[in-house]
Amino acid sequence: MNTKKRNFLKKKSFWLRKSILTSAKQSGGKGAHLGGTMSCVDILNYLYFDKIIKFNAKKPKWPMRDRVLIGKGHAHLALYHIWSSLGFFNKKKVSEYGKNGASLGVQLDISTPGSEYNTGSLGHVIGVGVGIGLKSQIDKNKFKIYCLVGDGECESGSIWESVLSASRLKINNLIVIVDLNRLSEFQILDSNSDLDLKKKFKSYNWNVEIVNGHSFDDMEKVFKKKHNNNYPTVIIANTIKGKGVTFMENNVDWHHKAPSSEEFQKALSEYE
Repeated sequence: MNTKKRNFLKKKSFWLRKSILTSAKQSGGKGAHLGGTMSCVDILNYLYFDKIIKFNAKKPKWPMRDRVLIGKGHAHLALYHIWSSLGFFNKKKVSEYGKNGASLGVQLDISTPGSEYNTGSLGHVIGVGVGIGLKSQIDKNKFKIYCLVGDGECESGSIWESVLSASRLKINNLIVIVDLNRLSEFQILDSNSDLDLKKKFKSYNWNVEIVNGHSFDDMEKVFKKKHNNNYPTVIIANTIKGKGVTFMENNVDWHHKAPSSEEFQKALSEYE
């Protein structure tokens, strides 16, 4: 990746993390899930701002767009700022976040331009992606389906039923991204969890890539890689929970804890 593009994406991540904190502070932090939102910022930034995915912000339902399905809808604040910045909807909507009557809530809704899926219940998004992928094969459409899931979400049995179906049906336009920050609400994953997850997906004949989810150079190599077979792909992204706020990094407390006013100020001071 050239220096100009890398610096552009780094600035976008800085802006995005600061914007997430600002919006969360405005709402009192309830429902913000800052730890898991910050961990996937660089992934979402790369997908949208480096135009890895095909989309038309003025025509959000453009039939040939790539579909981006979010399992971990608690990362909503990152997406609201990305979508508004790209012109999917007016930025004023984001400024109303957390207020009574606001149209943007603490989970994603299909009525929001940019959102392809109603989030809340975990474990279903790959299955939805399989259905969309199968329909695209029948219609002979060439778009891709990207599904972002959390590592804790991969404990759901429905995930693996869908992984098996995707392999058997050879949904080769399906790309799953696992945000592997190693800290879910109830467990801490060990240092080999990326390799364990790789073996599991491999056993279902998936193409598997492991990447540093905070390195744009690494992501460029992996997301642009071609696989010469008819199987789906999973990109296991090693990330840091709470990335970008020193006292939140690798701290399970920030899975869904709402910061105090003093803690918000401390976090935002890192973005002055």
